[in-house]
Amino acid sequence: MLTGFELSFGLLAIVASSFVIGTVGFGFALVAAPVLLLYLEPQQVVVVINSLIGLMMVLVLVRTWRHLEIRLAMGLVLGGMAATPIGVLGLNSASPGVLRVTIAIVIIFLALVSLKNVQLPFTRTRMAGPSFGFLTSLATTTIAIGGPIAAIYAVSQEWKPERVRATLALLFIASDIMAFALYSATGLVSRDTLANIGVMIPGMITGFGLAGLVVNRINDRIFRHAMIAVIVVAGSATLVREFSGV
Repeated sequence: MLTGFELSFGLLAIVASSFVIGTVGFGFALVAAPVLLLYLEPQQVVVVINSLIGLMMVLVLVRTWRHLEIRLAMGLVLGGMAATPIGVLGLNSASPGVLRVTIAIVIIFLALVSLKNVQLPFTRTRMAGPSFGFLTSLATTTIAIGGPIAAIYAVSQEWKPERVRATLALLFIASDIMAFALYSATGLVSRDTLANIGVMIPGMITGFGLAGLVVNRINDRIFRHAMIAVIVVAGSATLVREFSGV
């Protein structure tokens, strides 16, 4: 279990990452993973981050559920749940290097296209929701970075910020509940992992509270550009870590 300076730095990272996800609806792992990877094994980092994201998304959904439209969200959720077992198997057995690079390049490209307000035709098709949900959960359960994929879909739908947060929250809750059960069944959840999740919860709650102070003051244009910025930074950071071997 993290203690001392390691715990202090870890908590600061969780406060910052909870603030980010509480504001734009995703991006938790972008902030938390680089710090936690300094002190924990990669597999434990993925489990800890996804568990905290699931808990965090419950708080987000409590705040935003009135803006949730189940019919629009179900495609993402069903696609995500279908991918979760595959992602857990990948975390157990496969090297995620090629997957990381592929995902990073794709999300950066699509985010920059979205910034130019170019409509991506496939994001409005019937299978777009399940497809983006599948890819999001596959990436999240394997390498803990999948939010930008779902965010690209949400940006393309031109949803209001509250609907984006509510929809992504439902997706992550459903996926993370299933993922945690499968992580446990495959031996990825130890007492040490549970202890690290527990000591990080105060930081998560603090970050969520800070996000609540500013989230309703962000207009739609700023929200859209903030989402795209986080997507690009997340993809770039993933590429840098992969090619630098960090």
